[in-house]
Amino acid sequence: MQIIPPHPYANRLAQDLFDALWLENLYDFRGHCILHPEADGKAVMEIALDETRSLRWQGQKANGLRPFRVQGSNGVLHTNTNTATNLELSRIVEVLQTADWWSDGTGRFSRFFTLAYDQAAFAAVHEQNILESLMAAPEDLLPWEALSCLKDRPFHPLARAKDWNGDHGYGYATETMASLPLHWVAVPRDQIVSGPAAPLAGQPLAERLLDPGQRDRLTQAARASHADGENWLWMPVHPWQWAWLNRSIPLKLSECIYLSIGPGTATPTASLRSLAVTGNPGTHLKLALSVRTLGATRALPPRYLHNGTLASACLESLRRRDDWLAAHLLLCDEDQWWALSQCDALESESGELACMIRRYPTLPGATLIPMAALPAVWADGKLPAFDHLIGSAAPEEAAWRLFGDIAGALLELGLRCFARGVMPELHGQNVLLAFEGQQVAALVLRDHDTLRVCCPLMQAQGVTIPDYVIDRSTPNTLELNTPQELLAYLQTLAIEVNLYAILAALATYYGRDEAHGWGIVRQALETCLARVPLPVEIAGQARKMLLEEAEWPFKQLLAPLLNITSFGTGMPSAMGRLPNPLLTGSPSWPKMTDRHRDNRHE
Repeated sequence: MQIIPPHPYANRLAQDLFDALWLENLYDFRGHCILHPEADGKAVMEIALDETRSLRWQGQKANGLRPFRVQGSNGVLHTNTNTATNLELSRIVEVLQTADWWSDGTGRFSRFFTLAYDQAAFAAVHEQNILESLMAAPEDLLPWEALSCLKDRPFHPLARAKDWNGDHGYGYATETMASLPLHWVAVPRDQIVSGPAAPLAGQPLAERLLDPGQRDRLTQAARASHADGENWLWMPVHPWQWAWLNRSIPLKLSECIYLSIGPGTATPTASLRSLAVTGNPGTHLKLALSVRTLGATRALPPRYLHNGTLASACLESLRRRDDWLAAHLLLCDEDQWWALSQCDALESESGELACMIRRYPTLPGATLIPMAALPAVWADGKLPAFDHLIGSAAPEEAAWRLFGDIAGALLELGLRCFARGVMPELHGQNVLLAFEGQQVAALVLRDHDTLRVCCPLMQAQGVTIPDYVIDRSTPNTLELNTPQELLAYLQTLAIEVNLYAILAALATYYGRDEAHGWGIVRQALETCLARVPLPVEIAGQARKMLLEEAEWPFKQLLAPLLNITSFGTGMPSAMGRLPNPLLTGSPSWPKMTDRHRDNRHE
């Protein structure tokens, strides 16, 4: 009989599964949970499925936003006939979907979890290679990008689920750190829409991405295909994307001419569709990639690229008005982009054949680390980013002190932007820290197209409002009406996702209660609120929302993902609520008792 080895990340996935269901309270998940304390700090989390069945996990009771630490990935299914069945993690997900309170009947959760489960196993196989690459070249951004993949989006069991439309996609994965050959296509120049900073004369993409010898080879390929005249623009395409486009319907590819595989290679980063260009340090190429992840298709709609250019200009204007931002905030240059145009209106363009060149600021002597890499954990439980920055033998206090510095820098950036009526998307993938030794020298932002704005607040501060291209006939989250809505994106993405992931990883590693980390975040917030010149009309309200309100907003992803009927280019989400993690004491979750369980059936 073949013995299947245990999944190396199974316990992490089990914890992510519990965390997501609990924090988002999917289908009133918390109302179906009963915690049974046992000796020596052990506990059993019982999840009632219906009147006859329950699922039980072994673990430990904990204080904080996540009240239970799963120990081991397997669970036990109990019935009222005193039978018990051990379940592997994949079966746990299937059984959860049979609960009488589970509202999704599509089976989508199980399908996505299976994708995430397989992807996590793939990542684990490449952990040693990532470690070796990181030790060999810690000054290189690419190993840090690969390290981020070991964690992916925090507290989310489906984050790793990359749906390659029937392909497994592992050949294009970041974890392999393998370069891919660029494919080149000639596109009629009169069917190109581009950014204002993007040159159209000549062959700007080939000139910026290829060395002279490579350009000569591409020129020869174009000449052989009669696509070397001024009427054609040569565009790079992701190898998977070109194959997918040729078997899909939306694009009118008949007018495009395929030139060649290569010249030029690039290596996927943590975002998959952004690739580091070989031989071109500090340059990434963002390509349309119609892979589905977290309910969104990762194409590159020109309206996003256009809005990103406007957002970048807005952030640059804030840097000129604020000395702290001028000294500590740096922006990637993302103003050069090109896309095949198929519609009359920019907001209608699909962006399935598009590209953008991203240039990183020059920072001699600094190491760029995405914040998403900071909570990543090796199989042995160690935190490689902190080991690198403070040394593996450093005392615990050094790690928490560094976390305090990181939290202070991120929160000051967010609050100074908030003071002018804008909020960048400050999750771990968009924000990179520029370290000089153990010091955070600067914060680098990329993917500017998600800069959220509060128009009334911007007007009051005399800040020019970017003229975003948006379909305003439907709700959008780029333009917000109130400061409270804007501040929610600092609370959710910057704190509850980005900083919480780091403090949770540190708390687990050092055996601390998470309250220790939240105390550091609160102290950093209080310091920033005292220093940042918030407008008088919002200063008191912001302080109350952050430090005094009993509840905070929380960004929900599971229910919106399970409810969508079709996939678009935006990630489905909604706002829920959870206890304010900065208040002293344990969060005021509903008390988990037998009586609470019985109320479900009254």
